[in-house]
Amino acid sequence: MYEEFRAKERSGWGSKADYYEHHTARITTQAIPTLLAAVRVRAGASVLDICTGPGYAAGAAHAICARATGVDFAPEMVARAAQNFPDCTFEEGDALALRFSDGTFDAAVCTFGIFHVTDPAQAIAEAYRVLKPGCRYAFSQWCAPNEAEFFRIGASLIAEHADMSLVPPAPNAFDMSDRSHCEQVMKSAGFDEIIITEVPSVYHAPEGELFDGIMKLSVRGAMIVEAQDDATRQRIRDVVNAAAKSHHTDEGVIIPSPCFVVSGRKPEKR
Repeated sequence: MYEEFRAKERSGWGSKADYYEHHTARITTQAIPTLLAAVRVRAGASVLDICTGPGYAAGAAHAICARATGVDFAPEMVARAAQNFPDCTFEEGDALALRFSDGTFDAAVCTFGIFHVTDPAQAIAEAYRVLKPGCRYAFSQWCAPNEAEFFRIGASLIAEHADMSLVPPAPNAFDMSDRSHCEQVMKSAGFDEIIITEVPSVYHAPEGELFDGIMKLSVRGAMIVEAQDDATRQRIRDVVNAAAKSHHTDEGVIIPSPCFVVSGRKPEKR
């Protein structure tokens, strides 16, 4: 299901590998300290970074002397991660079907990958499977548009003005923005000691208009906009930039984009 969307996500993230650090990383990396703290990363621990992108969470785990492995479905991202953090291990992999054996890792994290996968429950179940008993998993997830101004202006306005019949069917990216639903999915996978930690992150672009920033940092949003005709694309550009005017500062565009980190423990064997 959603195979066309998955293929476009894979190629879209691959095309952004070379400039992720200048755009997307400005917002996604803000959750990494909370993620690593939630899984209690320690020196010598084996850590799996699922949907690693350019490898930032894996690199941060390595910086505190953990043994980090990153997986991503976009080969271009895997190559970029290996360049960024040569002391970590990176490979192509699908979050919905990890190649690792049961009980391999001391910790697992996923930086906003749940926001993009087509089956969040399956991705969380896979993270559970590859963890050792007694060890922890954490993922970060964006707050929904009613809580996050960045997505109210970006995702909501794009969807409101675009012809969504022109893009392949896709799951609702904000389903997992419901914290009670996250807790239910984590419990269904087998996790206990579930903790949800709020992260007051912001989007900050030092120059340019918000619309241009969204097109550079987002795959789903760019996918929708690029499928539209010229007039619709211009209308979306205009309404997004107009809505962002109040967030322009002397330091560029700064918009609240809060997220949260969900963590849980795989119970000890009995």
